Amino acid sequence: MIYEILVRSNNGKAPTSDNLIWIESNLPTRSFEKWLVERNLLNHSGNAPVARWSIVQTQRPAHFVLSTQEKALEKRIASLMNPPKAVKKPVRATQPHVLPNFAINAFSMAA
Repeated sequence: MIYEILVRSNNGKAPTSDNLIWIESNLPTRSFEKWLVERNLLNHSGNAPVARWSIVQTQRPAHFVLSTQEKALEKRIASLMNPPKAVKKPVRATQPHVLPNFAINAFSMAA
């Protein structure tokens, strides 16, 4: 049986197809739900990593096989929950940074 889970993203963006994961498992539906709850992936509170899950009827292969790829699945869910921050290349300084001369007026003194 192939289950589909929708992983909630932490950055507040709307979920995309990247947030859908297909998992192949021999577990019955209630056992699969129990597996999600035991790993704190589903807690019915509305703030768990898994927003929803369902059964998928397809001939296409699943992304993960639960019996052999459990750790890889958990890593994928973690990466969707906390996406890596993009490292920006530092700007090359061509001139020394000099602060401009600021004029202090009466308004800024009052604040």
